[in-house]
Amino acid sequence: MQLANTSPAGPLAQPHVRLATRADAGAIQRLLRLSAYIHVHVDWHVPGDWLGTPGFVVYTREDDGDAEAIVACLAVGADPPPAAWARVAVTRSVAAFGQCEALWAAVLAGLEPDINEVAWFITDNWPLHWLDRLGFVPVSTVLGFRKDDLEPVSYSAPPGLDIRPALMEELPALAEMEAAAFEPRWRHSAQSLYLAWRQSLSFDVATLDGRPVGFQFSTGGGSSAHLARMTVDPQWQGLGVGAALMTRALEGYRRRKLRGVTLNTQEDNAVSQRLYGRFGFRPSGQKYPVWSYYPSPGDPPAANSEGARWNAGN
Repeated sequence: MQLANTSPAGPLAQPHVRLATRADAGAIQRLLRLSAYIHVHVDWHVPGDWLGTPGFVVYTREDDGDAEAIVACLAVGADPPPAAWARVAVTRSVAAFGQCEALWAAVLAGLEPDINEVAWFITDNWPLHWLDRLGFVPVSTVLGFRKDDLEPVSYSAPPGLDIRPALMEELPALAEMEAAAFEPRWRHSAQSLYLAWRQSLSFDVATLDGRPVGFQFSTGGGSSAHLARMTVDPQWQGLGVGAALMTRALEGYRRRKLRGVTLNTQEDNAVSQRLYGRFGFRPSGQKYPVWSYYPSPGDPPAANSEGARWNAGN
């Protein structure tokens, strides 16, 4: 998990801004609990995983007792590079743009040179008061889909395809598959996949002749499952691997007495949407914009071709 430059000079040069430390954990938890404006996008991590790293900075002021009080914070992290995400952002007021600007300047000052994008996944509208003023631009929209039954559909798959629970030692190879299949901002590292492997409801891998060609992992909550990730090796897309993984996932949900399933995918990812439509998924009406900042001048990196972007996630 890569965060930012190890030099503290950038963050410490900003008035009222300093690096977050482990000693700030309690104060940041209170800020997360009591503030009205909160953004948390940590995937399989927890916010505290970024404490003590140069990507996590806080804005402080003196309280009535002359003690330091944390009134806002921002954490940016890449897992893996070259794309990073805004992981945690908390403020008591969206009118406090000066605080946000100072935090953002501190984060930028410490970014590793190989970070070429910082993305922000918009689940609430309040960050939009800031993002265009900070230089972010809209780059994508994530759509929600749901299926209110767990019935499979007929499909054909490559001969000899085997689907079974993933093994921990396979995770580095699955991370390489992520790098081949997705634009940088959507990739998972081997460490993130390990956290998902430990915490997910199910984590299946599809293999041919012992070689992984696709995988899925899912979470559960209440009476429904959530297909958190579907990745298929670009060399094997369009041949039934995704359908086989989906069928196995639905079987697992039924065994657990779940009644429906949700997933997310990009608005422009027609490949994955065709598969999900075949299985009876319908739009849920949820839309999540993604805005990005590009530290280096020039146009944003070009997207991968449609055939190499098969993703259910976030």
